[in-house]
Amino acid sequence: MGLAEAWDIPEFRRLLIGNGVNMLGSSIFIIGMGWTIAEVGGPKAYGMVFTAYFLGHLPLLFYGGMVVDRMPRRTVALISDFSQAVLVALAMFALMAGFDVINTLLVITFLTGGAGAFSIPAIGALVPDLVEEEILPQANALRGVAMTAAWMLGPLIGGFTVEQWGIEFCLFLDVLTFLFSGAVLWTISEIPIDREDGVESLKEEVAEAWAFVKTQPWLLAGIVMFMIWHIGDSAIEIGIPFIIENKGLGAKEFGIFGAVGAGGAMIGSLFAGFRPISKKSRGLVFYVLIGGIAWCMLMWAMPIPFLLILLFVLIEGFLGGTLGVIWRTTMSDSVDQHLRGRVNSLDAIGSLIFIPFAPLIGGWMIETTNVLTTFTLAVSIMVLTTMAGLIVPSFRRFERVNSDLFPINDSQTQSD
Repeated sequence: MGLAEAWDIPEFRRLLIGNGVNMLGSSIFIIGMGWTIAEVGGPKAYGMVFTAYFLGHLPLLFYGGMVVDRMPRRTVALISDFSQAVLVALAMFALMAGFDVINTLLVITFLTGGAGAFSIPAIGALVPDLVEEEILPQANALRGVAMTAAWMLGPLIGGFTVEQWGIEFCLFLDVLTFLFSGAVLWTISEIPIDREDGVESLKEEVAEAWAFVKTQPWLLAGIVMFMIWHIGDSAIEIGIPFIIENKGLGAKEFGIFGAVGAGGAMIGSLFAGFRPISKKSRGLVFYVLIGGIAWCMLMWAMPIPFLLILLFVLIEGFLGGTLGVIWRTTMSDSVDQHLRGRVNSLDAIGSLIFIPFAPLIGGWMIETTNVLTTFTLAVSIMVLTTMAGLIVPSFRRFERVNSDLFPINDSQTQSD
């Protein structure tokens, strides 16, 4: 099966286009907001914005997954898109009326983080509803291409826009993309959730999803390891605009930095689609790539020319795009349909739970020491954490494990 077979599915194709435009707007907003906050408030304020997003996002993420496992995924994503369009429009008008820039952006980031707690698991669970298992690697590769195309073009637009016209115009573009995405989702069929009755309370919903996670060593290990890994990753993200500033560069170069990384991720996604990694090798390849990402990130802080930094950004993007397809495909073909929303939420919660604190720590470390010291400590944490994935065989076996509680069904095949 090739990429064309996945692209030929009309509703999946529309989902890709709509979600890609959605991500385009989000990347414009993030670059514009990030540069504005970094310029006005410095590293600590920049870290506070990321903290605000995750404080809004994480508490609602599992509830969002539960809603996704009860309501049609298309409807959840549609409501989320229109809600975020309204919220971002209100922030735009607030800034135009003269409200404080940092406080306004902190509030809108917090609120859109909460709305994203519903749309992210909804889109992730909708893809395998629209696509047959045998072409899931190609479908997830195309999804990766659409996402990274948005993250490649968005930073260029965002960097240019915020420099020429300010953050308000970035917000206006974000509103338009949310409206477009919602209009596209409106054309996709509502797919009912295939689940048994009887599991109703939040506690039971959590218990069922957590029971599944515990039967899958690769999934449990991935959640725990990335819980720690993302502490270092988020601290590194705080340092990027200050790497640009230290070289005497500006918002355009900040946008180029993001675009090059997304371009690498697009190439990596295409590579993983054209040459899907077998189930037997997925875990080993995944953990080798994630270690390579950490070392590339360390090179960003080195006293080397900006063009050479961009080369390591490109490599990091390629590795990230490839491993993203591996993880999304495993989550798609190894999790039961009625559990996907909640399991995706548990995965996200576990991976991101420390991020509200890590940007603050990263901003404090950069101001107290310097970018290189902060990056060195962050990368050390990331590399040491992911070593467990290479050492323990069950952690790197990326496929569904049979159990009495959750037996493998006919569509969930294992490797030989």
